[in-house]
Amino acid sequence: MNYDLISEEDYATLPVDDPERCFIAFEKIVRRNMLRLIDENSSGDYDQAVRHLYMTSVAAVASECKIQNVYLQVKSEKLFWEQFDEFCCAVQAAVARINIRIRISQPRYSVLLTANTRTTIEHYISRIRDVVNVSDLDPGRKKRIDEKLDQLATELRTPRLSFAKSMVLLAGVLAAMGNTVNIAADGRNAVAQIIQLIGRDKETEDAAAQRLTPPPKALPAPDPSKPPGPKLSRVPTNAPTIEFDDEIPF
Repeated sequence: MNYDLISEEDYATLPVDDPERCFIAFEKIVRRNMLRLIDENSSGDYDQAVRHLYMTSVAAVASECKIQNVYLQVKSEKLFWEQFDEFCCAVQAAVARINIRIRISQPRYSVLLTANTRTTIEHYISRIRDVVNVSDLDPGRKKRIDEKLDQLATELRTPRLSFAKSMVLLAGVLAAMGNTVNIAADGRNAVAQIIQLIGRDKETEDAAAQRLTPPPKALPAPDPSKPPGPKLSRVPTNAPTIEFDDEIPF
């Protein structure tokens, strides 16, 4: 039987620049596919083989992504359902730790801009400088605009751009421009484009965070009514049901 838990297309969707996010995304995919493959019509040895493939796959990726405390340790004295239970608990603990760390390290009113967005914003900053330099604004207002653009360029080089700082700086640029005819259209349009770019990256980041942090569904325990195959440990008829909390509070 074919019970692949992740496809080549799924691999292509995994984050490539953050090992911890990659692990979370991978585990979510293989867990979803494991639950899809196991049902009341599948045999006991098939169910255990699928669960074992889940554990093997997640443990391998955890090792590659340097995720602590998630590893497959087969103990001959333990039954399969006990090993499965322990492994799933370790995985959920790791996912919770990572998600909490991500939330703490990412202030609500900031955003991690993409390299393309940063480059585009720098282009609009240069455009504003150009139109201001050739305008008939007085030297004092030109200097104020240039200083605020310098501060905005500095903010762009921080790991996460602050909404408060960037909006205050852009508002100051607009205020200094005033209603000067020969810069109003181009200057205001450039500022509007910068705000739109920042907002777009924030929406994308928030959507990605939502995809990575859904409340995990319970992983089913091996069904006592399905005797496992001879090569795997027998599941006792009184095997406890594995349940996780329905929600993670973050």
